[in-house]
Amino acid sequence: MARLLIVDDEAVILIQLKEYLRDMGYEVAGTAVSGEDAVEKARELNPDLILMDIYLAGRKLDGISAAVKIKDEMNIPVIFMTAFGGDQVLERVKNVEPYGFVLKPFQNTELKAAIDVAMIRKDMESRLRESEAKLRSVVDTANEAIITTNNLNQIIFWNRAAHSYFGYTEQEALGRTPRLLFPGKDADYIEPEMERIIASGKSELLGINFEVTGRRKNGSEFPMECSLATWRVNRQVFMTLIGKDITERKKIDQMKSDFVSLVSHQLRTPLAGIMGCVDNMLWGLTGTLSFKQMEYLQVMKEISSRGYRIIANLLNISRLERGVISMDIRPVDLCYVARNAANEHSAAIESKGLKLTVEAPDGQILVLADKDKLFEAISNVVHNASKFTDAGKISVRIFSDDSHGKVKISDTGPGIEPAGMKYLFSRNQILSGNATYKGGCGLGLFISKQFMQLQNGDVDVQSRRGKGAAFTFRIPLA
Repeated sequence: MARLLIVDDEAVILIQLKEYLRDMGYEVAGTAVSGEDAVEKARELNPDLILMDIYLAGRKLDGISAAVKIKDEMNIPVIFMTAFGGDQVLERVKNVEPYGFVLKPFQNTELKAAIDVAMIRKDMESRLRESEAKLRSVVDTANEAIITTNNLNQIIFWNRAAHSYFGYTEQEALGRTPRLLFPGKDADYIEPEMERIIASGKSELLGINFEVTGRRKNGSEFPMECSLATWRVNRQVFMTLIGKDITERKKIDQMKSDFVSLVSHQLRTPLAGIMGCVDNMLWGLTGTLSFKQMEYLQVMKEISSRGYRIIANLLNISRLERGVISMDIRPVDLCYVARNAANEHSAAIESKGLKLTVEAPDGQILVLADKDKLFEAISNVVHNASKFTDAGKISVRIFSDDSHGKVKISDTGPGIEPAGMKYLFSRNQILSGNATYKGGCGLGLFISKQFMQLQNGDVDVQSRRGKGAAFTFRIPLA
C-alpha cells in the first residue's frame, strides 16, 4: 500500500483528498499546508509519494521550490496539483522532473491513474538503481581497469581499478579520449582502431587480447594486456576497454627466460663433448668396435643429437623472447640455402625408407635474408616432416614470383588435425608441454615462424587429415 503526503493550503481540498485516497486504497501518511511544512513532514514521514499543490499562498516556499528541496535532499517523487497552468509554470515544473501533473478540479479516475503510474515508475527506477548499484559494485571490485567510451570516443565510465592504474580520478577522465592513457606510438595504434569500430563495427583488435604500454598521470609507463568489446544502443556505438597491469607477469617471464638460457648454455657444452666422443669412436679412432657396440653408439648419437637440437631451440626461444636475436640481412641464394637445409636431413630421411626430392630452377634466386636464420627455419620444417612421415616421400620445391622467393616443403605424413592448425606456430603450443610420441613439442615450428617474420617473410601451412602437410616459406626478393 502506497503511503502519501498531501500538500495544499486549502483545508477543504485536504479533507476531500484524504477521503478520496483512502477510498482508493492508499494510506495518507500526513498533510501539510505550506512548502516549509511539506519539507519537514517529508523528513519525518518519508512517504512513498507526495501530492503537491504548486501555489501555496503567502508562503516563502511555493510547491515547486519545496519539491526541489525534497528531491535534492530525500529524492521522494512528486505529483503536482494546480488549477492554473501557463508556459512559465510548466517550464519550472519540468526542471523538477515530476512524476505526474494533475489539473484541478480532478476526477478520481485521473488522480488514481496518475498515482498508480507514478508508483510503477518509482518501482522501476528503484530496481534500475539497485541493478546499477550492483553492477557498479562488481565493476569497482574488479582487478582490471574497465573503461567505456561513447560514439564520440569519449570516456563515459571509469572504475576504481582504472583510477588505481592510471592515477586519474573519474572526474578527470570522463569526457576525455583514450589517447590520454597511452604514449604516442600505442595511442596512434589504438585510437584509429577504436574510430574504425565506431564507423564500421570492425577492427583487428576485437575479440583478442593485445599488449600495449599504458601511461600514468605522472608520465610513468607500464605494460598492459587489453581487450576491446563493442555494442550498439539506438545507433550509438559504445566500447569497453578492459586492461590489466602485467608488470609482474613480465618480470616472471623474464626470469623464466633467463633461467632457460642459463640452463641451456650449461647443458649444451657437455652434450657437445659427448657427441664428439661418440663420433670419434664411430670413426674408429678408439679401435675396432663390435657390431653391438656400433649399434649402441649410433643410438647414443641419435639421442644426443635430439637433445642438442632441443637445447639449441630453447636458447633460440629465450633469445627471441628477450629480443636479443640479431639479423644480418643481405642478398643470399635461396636455392643454395634450401638445398643445404634439405640435404642436412637426407641421411635420416633415407634411413626411414623415404624418398627426398629437391626441385629448383637453374641459376640463383636472390632474396634478402639472414642466411643462418633462413637455413635454420627451413631445416626445422624438413626435420619435422621427416620425423612425422613414416612412408612415401618428402619434396622440397624452390621457386619465386614477382616479389618473393618461395620454398614449399610437402610430406606424405598423417596430416595435421584441424583443431591444432590454429596453434601450430604459436607460443601456446610450446607452453602446453604436450610432447608428441615422435619426441617433438613444437619448438622448431615456433622458431621458424619467428625467424621468417624477423626477415620480413613468413611461413604458412596447408594440411588435410591423412593427406600430409605442405609448408610454404616466402621471403622478399633482393
